[in-house]
Amino acid sequence: MKKIQLLKIVCASLILICMSCKKAEEAPGEQAASAAAFDLAAAKTSVEAGYAEFEKAFNAKDSVALANCYTSDAKFMNPNGKAVVGRPAIQNTFGMWFNGDTSTIKLNLVDLWGNETNLTAENAWTMYDKDGKVLDDGKSLEVYKMEDGKWKLYRDCYNSNMPAMPMKK
Repeated sequence: MKKIQLLKIVCASLILICMSCKKAEEAPGEQAASAAAFDLAAAKTSVEAGYAEFEKAFNAKDSVALANCYTSDAKFMNPNGKAVVGRPAIQNTFGMWFNGDTSTIKLNLVDLWGNETNLTAENAWTMYDKDGKVLDDGKSLEVYKMEDGKWKLYRDCYNSNMPAMPMKK
């Protein structure tokens, strides 16, 4: 009788182990299907189209259109200052920048990675004066998230490749 009970326990244990292994095998396949459904090439095209919108707005000194490239809860993190949080504050920041400014910007996507939740982009940028002379160039890391059916800037952090200004004594 004890042998039969022991055999039942062993069989039940083996069945449970096999079932749990089967579920573990299915989980990566489900993840792969989800990852396959996300089209990184299409996301890249969308981000590059966003770059064109950003450049157009920046070069036209249109702080409203530029702020609309950002999510409503975005953070713009420029060097040597506190983060600017939210679309209205970002619009105000660019509005102040554009007073009397004649520079233009060119963005180039270097790399893009992510998934259907967030994208991260590395880019290189160059700023020119009205005569086409390079004023500054640098790099940035940006995080994008989907808002209103579009990939928009959620976090934007950049810095210059130019040497830092010396500290005043």
